[in-house]
Amino acid sequence: MHGYPFALQRLINEVSKLPGVGPRMAERIAFYMLKKESDYMDNFASILEAVKKITFCPLCFNVSEGGQCSICADDSRDASVLCVVESPEDIITVERTGKFKGYYHVLNGLISPVDGIMPEKLKLGELNARVKKTGGLKEVILAVNHTVEGDATVLYAVSLIKENGSFKITRLAKGLPTGSDIRYADELTLGQAITERKEI
Repeated sequence: MHGYPFALQRLINEVSKLPGVGPRMAERIAFYMLKKESDYMDNFASILEAVKKITFCPLCFNVSEGGQCSICADDSRDASVLCVVESPEDIITVERTGKFKGYYHVLNGLISPVDGIMPEKLKLGELNARVKKTGGLKEVILAVNHTVEGDATVLYAVSLIKENGSFKITRLAKGLPTGSDIRYADELTLGQAITERKEI
């Protein structure tokens, strides 16, 4: 039985390893790339080469092009507030709101014993050390998902950092999304919205 040329099969195999991409989708992507002009492939190869130079910020563990990330290097940000997130993607999500002007700390995951992710595999120790030596810190915001793993991570982080200063420790609110209809909300979400209601 005949198959694809070796180089093409290797490309299909590598593309199929990407998250959410199955064998058929990988095949379509590989053939899409194959049909493009050679300039496209050269450009794509140079982009992949450049990505190899991406590192992690030694202070907050955000992605960086070498040394400190652009956020940590920005002296105009509010040093009194630190937002703790699960991954670098979450930083971009928070930044898009335009509502946060402080600094970040990336945990690189959440505690999940089932998946073999214990506290020592995350950047929790580095968070503790950072909180200890950051002068003028007023608030640490734990901006992680409201899941079992997120709750476990928050509990561990709070127990770790709460003795290191007189700052506030907060967590993102739970409740109804903007524009939603309460008739279609599940009981847990609606219950949280009632519990965490605010005076107006």
